[in-house]
Amino acid sequence: MAWKSPKIRARSVELDKKIETSPRGEFVTSALTLYETLVIISGLTGKNLKDKNFVQQVIDALTSLKGLVIESLRSEDFKKAADLMNEFKLDYEDSLHLAVAIRTSAQKIISNDKDFDHTQIKRSM
Repeated sequence: MAWKSPKIRARSVELDKKIETSPRGEFVTSALTLYETLVIISGLTGKNLKDKNFVQQVIDALTSLKGLVIESLRSEDFKKAADLMNEFKLDYEDSLHLAVAIRTSAQKIISNDKDFDHTQIKRSM
């Protein structure tokens, strides 16, 4: 899996530091990212998503990042994502991220997923 790559982990740490020092709202992510992060970290650490303390620790760490705004998923995002799946040949999860990025007028999508390379928002990683 991509998160096991030392290069990707190093880039993630670098990105976290940038988000911590950026002005509020410079970075936006969807609430879906919180769940995905919990799943990845639980897999890396062997922690269980039934462990309230673990879940709270991860959520607190993400929500305390100064430059990050966590955007709720809206019903319109779920509908738009279904259309984006066909338009860009994305899976539904990626389509949800793209729908939120479009709605929030994102300039870039930060991802190591090359599937975003064929969308209207430029990918960086």
